[in-house]
Amino acid sequence: MLRVSSFAQNQLLQTNMASTQAEVSNRTVQISSGKITQDYTNIAQQSLGLVNLQRDSVRTEQFGENIQSTKTRLEIMENNLSTITDRITNLLSDVLSGLNGSNIQEIPFETFATSFRSEMTALINAQHEGRYLFSGSLTGTPPVDVTDAAYTPQAGLPGVFTADFDYYQGDNVKLANRIDQDATLTYGITGDDPAFEKVLRGLSYVEYAGINDDTAVLQEAYNLLQTSLDGVSALRSQIGAQVSVLEGATANHVSYKTYVDNTISGIEDIDIAEATSRLAFDQVQLQASYISLTKINEVTLLNYVR
Repeated sequence: MLRVSSFAQNQLLQTNMASTQAEVSNRTVQISSGKITQDYTNIAQQSLGLVNLQRDSVRTEQFGENIQSTKTRLEIMENNLSTITDRITNLLSDVLSGLNGSNIQEIPFETFATSFRSEMTALINAQHEGRYLFSGSLTGTPPVDVTDAAYTPQAGLPGVFTADFDYYQGDNVKLANRIDQDATLTYGITGDDPAFEKVLRGLSYVEYAGINDDTAVLQEAYNLLQTSLDGVSALRSQIGAQVSVLEGATANHVSYKTYVDNTISGIEDIDIAEATSRLAFDQVQLQASYISLTKINEVTLLNYVR
């Protein structure tokens, strides 16, 4: 029974118990969530900075995704260029053998040229995530079509050797991707690069020379392929430089994101061990308050006299 003599003490205990109960509830939520608070209003002075940091974290992740996507495309391009380099090198050896040995009719140049042209077409028509990599901005269009009626690389042979880009179905717009807040990387290669044109035309010359036993055309094919080899090597170096830029940007983003995430953690996250210790202390206090309140409510005049 609550008495006038114990009313004030009872009220004080009730107030302390309510405060301790709130602390216990708050500590329990903190420990389960790992966060200091579930509401920005409880960290009002830090909320604006926290929101800005969270925005920076999300934006940095997006830059990282952009970079990885671009890097993957460039790596596919470089891998295909490496294959083209190997094929040109092998074919040059065969062509040189035909020129030096006067046995052009004994080497299946027509078969070599046809096979390499099919592989070359497939390599330049490479796709990633449904996008043609060598088509410029026309990513939905295969860049190379050697069956195009306008493409006639053997026109004028054996005496006329002119470039022919009519196989190309894309445009000359290089792709670009934002890799940082103030940096956009223009990257990639289009299928109408002179190195590719020389390879394809050189293959047509090899085919013509094989069919017609024409050493002069085979020599021109050799010259074209040798020049194209240098051109493809330059393209590979270009891609390597672009990949290096991307890797540098990635390192910067990883470093910055680590800093941002650590700062966010310092604002949002709790020390689980400390919170657990405080929860245990609050629970002991709450239990003591329950006992004290019970004792106060049990006090009677008879008990007091005793």
